[in-house]
Amino acid sequence: MIAKDSIYLPGLNGIRAIAAMAVVITHINNRLEYYGIPNAALLDLATYGVTIFFTLSGFLITFLLLKELEKTNTIDVKKFYMRRILRIWPLYYVYLIIVVFLNGISNIQWPILFYFFMIPNLKNSFVGIVNTIVGDKIMTFMVGHYWSLGVEEQFYAFWPWIVKKSKNLMYFLILFPIAFVLLKLMLRLFHAHYNILVFVNYTRFGCLVIGGLGAYLFFKNYNLVQRLKSKWVEIIAWLFFIIVGANKFHITSIIDHEIISLFTLIIIFNQIDNPKKIISLENKLFDYLGKISFGLYVYNPLVIYLMSYVFNYIMITNILIKKSVIYVLVILAIIFVAHISYNYFEKYFLKLKYKYTTLHSIANKF
Repeated sequence: MIAKDSIYLPGLNGIRAIAAMAVVITHINNRLEYYGIPNAALLDLATYGVTIFFTLSGFLITFLLLKELEKTNTIDVKKFYMRRILRIWPLYYVYLIIVVFLNGISNIQWPILFYFFMIPNLKNSFVGIVNTIVGDKIMTFMVGHYWSLGVEEQFYAFWPWIVKKSKNLMYFLILFPIAFVLLKLMLRLFHAHYNILVFVNYTRFGCLVIGGLGAYLFFKNYNLVQRLKSKWVEIIAWLFFIIVGANKFHITSIIDHEIISLFTLIIIFNQIDNPKKIISLENKLFDYLGKISFGLYVYNPLVIYLMSYVFNYIMITNILIKKSVIYVLVILAIIFVAHISYNYFEKYFLKLKYKYTTLHSIANKF
């Protein structure tokens, strides 16, 4: 039974599942060398998958904050922070500690502090992505994806205050992404230092706010949302993501991720509120993969690395067959680890989180 104050938004776990698997497949592609074969082509799936995550996070967080504001006439920011802490921090720090111990405490170098203080995007921008995190590139790969979790936590630090205090939230939601794109354009035009460009690219607040804009439009039931819930618009959106999946999309790095965010909103609108949607992501498999998507995202680099040792005992000479077996077994292993983590570790903190929840979102990993 769904509680009275619960909000049901169908299809969101399916979107999470797609984004998480995009990251997983790309990471496997880029680490086939662990298995003694050349890496596959570098795909944009991982970085665009993260952008989908950002957009969805901005949408859901903003929508729940607006619903709380509507119901209680305020936003309990302390409870908001407690929900974020209980959802993100336990797995974030447990995985980080596992990586530290696997590499050997004596081998850890000072930039690991960027990860412990949840500002890894600063580390990636101003210290360097490879080297100086831990003792070698393999361990660097194991925590390199943490930049996105740092960006989300930094966004959460100020976002509830924006929603709570803003008298013209609509204007802010429109102007912020525009200003963010203009900032990136100006930095390019004036040949800003490479590290600054990297920092702005990693810190995708614009994509998170675009998600928030979508939530506001949906919450206020704007006509634009209704127009985007049509057969042909949805088909165009899915075709666009097929092009992205084929690694054929690139207009300019200045606005690529913002474009991804806008198309993600179209998919979100159609999934949650279009009874005649072309493709429904509301099924048991996608729903469950979405529920454990945080674990899929966090654990996948470590599992990819450890599974390479398993393949020392699997003698396959045909490269095509070996690749196929690698993808199948590694993906299954990642799903299994995320399943164990979700059911026997994360759920404990999710139960604690509900003590600080005003409105519950069904199919909500946050």
